[in-house]
Parts: sequence; structure tokens; C-alpha cells
Amino acid sequence: MKISFCTTVMNRLHHLKETLPMNLADTSAIENIEFVILDYNSTDGLEEWMQQNFDNFCGKVVYFRTTQPTFYNRSHSRNMAFRLATGDIICNLDADNYAGNGFAEYLMDAFQQQNSIFIAPENNTLSDTFGKISLTKIDFLQIRGYDEAIKGYGFEDNDLKNRLINLGRNETTFNKSEFLKAITHSEVERIQNEYIYNNLRAIYVEKINFWKSKLIILYKNNTYEAAQIIDNMFNNLESTTGPIQPIEFLNRYYILENSIEKGTFNSEVIKKANLMTHQETIISTINFYTQLSNKLRFIENFNLKRTIVNNDSFGKGTVFKNFEKKHPIVLV
Repeated sequence: MKISFCTTVMNRLHHLKETLPMNLADTSAIENIEFVILDYNSTDGLEEWMQQNFDNFCGKVVYFRTTQPTFYNRSHSRNMAFRLATGDIICNLDADNYAGNGFAEYLMDAFQQQNSIFIAPENNTLSDTFGKISLTKIDFLQIRGYDEAIKGYGFEDNDLKNRLINLGRNETTFNKSEFLKAITHSEVERIQNEYIYNNLRAIYVEKINFWKSKLIILYKNNTYEAAQIIDNMFNNLESTTGPIQPIEFLNRYYILENSIEKGTFNSEVIKKANLMTHQETIISTINFYTQLSNKLRFIENFNLKRTIVNNDSFGKGTVFKNFEKKHPIVLV
């Protein structure tokens, strides 16, 4: 069996400089392996660095570049990279992730023993390595990849795993610390190449009551979107008896689905709302909002027991392989 470690990169050269050499060293004993690097239109010198160091990668790195995306999209970029991979086993490996000494051997052994599985970190894993999911290329194509209706940060991994379970695959988890190493970084670095961060003008919050608030996001093009956020811990508090029990974060909050608004901004939209000014709070709120938005799609797929998504196309685009500019690969 051949393993493809797939890494999508948009302006994360500083991370790849650290992780890729170490990952190559940790897998040097395995011949049937490749590292698929998808340059998702980086502007930080990634292509130049890859070309300068390509001969040092022992023939195990395949470099692809697309110049089409303006902003980073997790689901779409991963679908492109997975489609380009030639391995029987494909593993998502974020640019800030280390594969870990012995991880490739672990994958090879697990899939040789049982091929009706997928492998992921335990659910209590920190977010930096939560997306380190491995599955067969056949299963990836059968479920048509990550759901590209899930945009921004959060729930693309949960959804992928759930649909693999619907396909009849069993989840195998790992918690070995050697396999869970990643470069720590700020929350802003997590989202700084995405649409919402680059087009944000302001965020406002309107408190409706002690368990419901309205979040209003204004964009630079004079449009806005808004939604009511429910705190499930305090919702219907009057009917609750006994002490309030803590609720896991992503189960505690949800968007009231019929409250979603989108339109052109006017002053009435923010008449009762307060402006957010603290930068860290703004970044946290962007992450919070995109996760709750994606949660709606995850719940929809879950309730409908969907296995297959992206009915029209997935991972679509044009890429160039190994610095060859004259012969594009078109994914349709």
C-alpha cells in the first residue's frame, strides 16, 4: 500500500520550513510514500522555497500550485490535494503538523489489517491536530470528499468522519503524543487567509435577553449577515430544576436557524447593537460564528444520514505540477 500525506498551504511557508524536513526524516525508512504539497496561491515565497529545496526531498514530495483561489478554503483545498494524491491511503496533514516518528508505519499496519476503517485522533484532541484524518482513496472518492458547503473554520472534519461512518467504516483513534505534535500559533493565523477575516468591516452584538444575542457582521462591500445565537445552558432556565450542568462548548451554543439575515447594510441594522472593539474578541467571535454556521450544515447532513455530498463537483480547479507552467492539470 502507498501512503499520501496531503498538505494544503496558503501563506504558511514559515510552518512548512519546520514540518516538511522533519516529516521526511521521520518517514525516510518507508519507500512507498509521498508528500503532496498543494500551494493554494501563496504569496509568501512558498513556490521559490520549494523549487530551491526540491532536490533535497528524496523524490518523495510532489508539488502542485493553483493560482485561482483568492482566499483559503479548507474543504475545497483538501479535496484538490486528495484528488491529486496517488496513494491507497490518504492522510490530511496540516502545514503546522508533524507526522510523527512511526506514524506512517502505524497507518500501514492498521489498514493492512482492516481496510474498512478510517483513522483519526481521539475526540478530545486539541484543534491543531484534530484534522489529521486518514482514509482510503477509494472511500474518499465514494463519499465525494469534504463537504464544500462547509466554509470557514470548523466542522469539516466532524462531517467527513460522520459520513465515513454512514458508509459503514469504523473509526480507529489514536492518542500517542508522538503522533499529535504541531506548531502552536495564534488564532488570527488560523483564519487570516479566509474571506471573512479579509473582508470584515466590523462586528456588532445586540443582547436580546440573558440566553439570546444577535451577532451582526458587516463587510467592506456594504453587505451584512446576522444571526441569533442561543446559549443552551440558560435557555428555558425557568423550567430547569436543580443545579445548572455544564455543557460542552459546541453543544452549548447554536444559531437559531430562522433568524439568519443577509442583505445590504443600513443604520437600522445596528440600531440596538454594540460595536466590538477588542481585537482578540473579534478573532474569537469570527471563529465562534463560522463554527456555529458550519454546525448547521453538519447537523443537516447528520439528520439526513448523508454519505455523499458535492453532487456537482468537488476539488475543482487548475493546478501546475512540479513547477511546470505549460501543462496544467484541470480537475473537473
